[in-house]
Amino acid sequence: MVDGLHMSIPEKIDKYVVLGELGRGAMGTVYKARDPVLDRLVAIKMMSEELLIEEEMRGRFVREAKSAAALQHPNIVTVFDFGELAQTGAQYIVMELLGGHSLAELIEDRKPERLQDKLNILTQVCRGLDYAHQRGVIHRDVKPGNIQVLPSGTAKVLDFGIAAGGAGSTVMTKTGLVMGTPNYMAPEQIAGENVDHRADMWAVGVILYELLTGERPFAAETVPSLVYRIVHASPTPLDARRLGLPDALIGVVQRVLSKGRDDRFRDLSQVASTLEQLGAVGPSSAARASSRVDPPHLAHLQLARTYLASSEPARALEAARKAQALEPSDPAVVALVKEVEDALARMQSEETLVQTDTPPARPETFDAGRWVDEARMALTGGNRTEAMRILQDVLDVAPQFQPAVELKELLDSPARPGRPPMGSGRIRTARQRVRPEVTFMELASFGGAPGIQVLAVGLSPEIVAVGGVDGSVRLWDIDARSRVASFRTELHQRAGHEALVTSLAFSPDGAFLASGHVDGNVHLWGLDVGEEVRVRLRHDASIGQLAFSPDGDTLASGGLDNTLKLWDVKLLRRGEAQRRLIRQPAGVTTLDYTPDGRELITGHTNRILRIHDAGTGRLTATLRGHQAAVTTAAFSADGVHLATGARDCVIRVFDLNRKEEVKTLVGHKKAVTGLCYFPTGNELASVSMDNGVILWDLASGKPRTTLWGGSSESFAGVVVTGEEPLIVGGLTNGGLKVWAPEFAAGD
Repeated sequence: MVDGLHMSIPEKIDKYVVLGELGRGAMGTVYKARDPVLDRLVAIKMMSEELLIEEEMRGRFVREAKSAAALQHPNIVTVFDFGELAQTGAQYIVMELLGGHSLAELIEDRKPERLQDKLNILTQVCRGLDYAHQRGVIHRDVKPGNIQVLPSGTAKVLDFGIAAGGAGSTVMTKTGLVMGTPNYMAPEQIAGENVDHRADMWAVGVILYELLTGERPFAAETVPSLVYRIVHASPTPLDARRLGLPDALIGVVQRVLSKGRDDRFRDLSQVASTLEQLGAVGPSSAARASSRVDPPHLAHLQLARTYLASSEPARALEAARKAQALEPSDPAVVALVKEVEDALARMQSEETLVQTDTPPARPETFDAGRWVDEARMALTGGNRTEAMRILQDVLDVAPQFQPAVELKELLDSPARPGRPPMGSGRIRTARQRVRPEVTFMELASFGGAPGIQVLAVGLSPEIVAVGGVDGSVRLWDIDARSRVASFRTELHQRAGHEALVTSLAFSPDGAFLASGHVDGNVHLWGLDVGEEVRVRLRHDASIGQLAFSPDGDTLASGGLDNTLKLWDVKLLRRGEAQRRLIRQPAGVTTLDYTPDGRELITGHTNRILRIHDAGTGRLTATLRGHQAAVTTAAFSADGVHLATGARDCVIRVFDLNRKEEVKTLVGHKKAVTGLCYFPTGNELASVSMDNGVILWDLASGKPRTTLWGGSSESFAGVVVTGEEPLIVGGLTNGGLKVWAPEFAAGD
């Protein structure tokens, strides 16, 4: 199967005889084959044909071949050949055929169990990487999935696809971050600084921590919060006695995970020698004497206590519930769960008073503005808790930094619906002109906490759905200014959660509303009965966007796990989940069907828009222009134009017939989070996590006007609904603002 569609396995790839398929990923397919000349089995990594038109991906594929081919070491996969098919231009890499399992698979299965085996694997990885470093090659994406452990115990480093030669080389992506797996990226790599071999050393340290504890040293629900933790937070300290580890090994972990690269080891050869010695010695005699086989739930219990002591009740609750699942009758576990839940309740009910009359002060070595932006994007991505954590860390360092103070004040003390905040300092009239014959004036302001993340309007123009930071979905009647329904999952009703809503989509017939969440789950709500359809839909990472096909037969879901899934709605109605999987080269942040239903367009974290044939799922074209991750998109009613917004603060309008950009709209100062066309297709409304809704004249490419909220308010999304039409803006404090047109006299 290819992208959910049938495609037969090729009989030959040039001279190589294909014996079967080994696996499939975002970059392509790996086949088992035989070299008829040398009569040996090989693995062939064939680049996916739909990636051929993307020069960035072709370049990465070639880099992988060249980097690995130049390295001949027992702990690095051996590359034998590289080629390109004459007929299709598809590229392929021929390498040694490896057995065994990836280190990621072993870690998931809690293997290896012996400390000596764990250190032996990491020692080999260090030897292989050090060999590459000595030849000027930095891997830059070291992670368990790129390490293969053979049945003999030999470890091999794979995938040099984003490797670079020498210090100073940078592969940029997204919003200035270098390519690589965020969980294993070094602080300097995240900051976009020149990196050297010590970035790979940091990644080895993260893997070492994970092998020893079963947990990663830095964990978060969103990329912005994960990035912040890697740069500024310290990992949970390792307890040598509890884990039965030598004290010297704890020191190795601490040193390789030093924030400053100069504080780490000189090179990985030094790390390898140290691990080799510790592997030969094994646990200290003191650790062995004091260690005993404890019940498995105690490790989670201790971790929960550590998180609670560090003022991280959300993570403490997660660990405590894991302990409770293993030993539900332990009084210590029951008591700790209650203690953590009480701590969470207190945190949510407290209101922080922040003084704002002192000028902001920024430490020279700390870019507070950047991290406030990351907090805003965490909020936009559906994670209020992580946004609050980032803000609190910023305020610990720069307590008088005004943007952080204002954003935290907004989150702590939402404005009351319908009342302007005091001291806003803005004087404005009720009417705000949009074109010579039409003005818009504020019609209503209502609603309240929890904060809004996304909006959607369906078959009934007066009904607007909003997704909240608490994971709930609410339906508002904007004519009556009242809430008509509220949907929550059974888990939410039972225990509460923060699986924040990242996307909403109505089915064309108005029968269903789909909600996507930051935990990767998709919930389908039957609007006629007001209950959730009993069907399990999910991704392995946060949902980026949902969309129903115009005929209502398919629900498309895109996730940050680099996948696009197409679900059969007829089967969903019966509670059956059947989908086609289309792998993507980067996380899916937005998607929608063209109004005629013939094409499905996806936006990605790598800045690219991809156009798929809706029937076959095949890639037909790409659109480029944005300099950062795409965040939102909207079609004109006739389907001719597509408007997209991104974290580069720019809106780009594409002509889909010509497959080219025709307008560039510049006016926002922050990442664009919401777009909506007017019914005529001549105007566009947009928001960007500030207190204004910009109305654009698409003929001139200039703003007609801005509709303002309060100075402390921030818009998360916008919809244009009805024939009049009405403009509805959703606020991060949970409120809704509605503007209505007022025509000039004589119209």
